[in-house]
Amino acid sequence: MVSSDSLIDRSNVLIETGQFVTLATHSPENAWASTVNFVPLRGPLRFLWYSQRHVRHSRNIDVAPEIAGSIFRTDAANELGLDGAQFTGIARAIEEAAELAEYADFYYTRNFPDEQVREQWRRPLSEFHGEGHRRFYEVTVNGWWLLDVGHWLATMNDQRIDVDLAALQQAPKEPVR
Repeated sequence: MVSSDSLIDRSNVLIETGQFVTLATHSPENAWASTVNFVPLRGPLRFLWYSQRHVRHSRNIDVAPEIAGSIFRTDAANELGLDGAQFTGIARAIEEAAELAEYADFYYTRNFPDEQVREQWRRPLSEFHGEGHRRFYEVTVNGWWLLDVGHWLATMNDQRIDVDLAALQQAPKEPVR
C-alpha cells in the first residue's frame, strides 16, 4: 500500500516542477489534445496558461469547459524513471481586467524568474482581452490521479491511484525538486 504522504509528495513534484500539461478538450464536433506551458496556483489547485483564441482547444473550452489533462516526467526518482498524473477540471478564459493583470504578472514571474528573460517573453496585456488574439486560461482541478508505479513494477499492468485533492490545495512548505 502506498502512503498518502508519498502520493502527496509525488503529486507536488509534478505540480511544482512540471512545465507542460497535455489538455484534452472536446466539443460536439471533435475532441482534441494540446500541450501547453503552465504554472500552478493553489487554494484551489489550478493550472494557468495562455493560448490563442482561435486554436481548437481554446474554441472547445468556450463551448465545453470540462477538460482532462496529464502531466508527466521522464526523469523521476523511482525505479521506473517515470511519473505522471492525470486530472479532470473546469477551464475558463480569464476576461476581467484586474484579474487578467494579476494572473499575467504571476504567470510571467513564475515561469521566467530572470527579469530580462521575462521581459523578452512578456506579451502586452492588450493581446489578452477584447479583440486581442490571446487569452489566459485556467483549469480548476476537480480530480487527481497518479500512475501506480509499484503496481506497474509488480504486474506490468497500468493503473492509477486516486489522490485526495484537499491535500494538494496548499503549496508544499519546502521546495520540491
